[in-house]
Amino acid sequence: MINEERKKKIRLMTRIAIYEKTEGKKNEPVARYFRSDYIGLKVLTSIICATAVFLIIIGLYLACNSEQLLADFYRINLLDEARKLILYYIGFVVAYISIVAIAFFVKYNKAVRYKRIFSKNLKKLLSHYGRKEDFEEEDDDE
Repeated sequence: MINEERKKKIRLMTRIAIYEKTEGKKNEPVARYFRSDYIGLKVLTSIICATAVFLIIIGLYLACNSEQLLADFYRINLLDEARKLILYYIGFVVAYISIVAIAFFVKYNKAVRYKRIFSKNLKKLLSHYGRKEDFEEEDDDE
């Protein structure tokens, strides 16, 4: 009976140590936030990144097609082209943000789930050490 209790404690300590070394390092920064704060922060940074990427794509397009654009400059309706560009930008950002929000929602839920399992294992371990007999037995063995 006593040997089984020790095996359970060792298993719990091993699970806790493995979690802290692997998933714990990744999940700790995520689990500190509230869900809405974490996802909102990631969405905000993603909007900035998506805008930068969109501007780079537009810059590359302009650089690659500058000769044709300059030749057709007076035939192009700039207002219509600006409207198209804004619609493309909004579509690009909405699609990108949707993907990012879903990805970080899943990541947050996974981190919180693992954190709860870690907390349960830690509570189980602490309940084992909460009994006075456990402390006395360990002192006798060492």
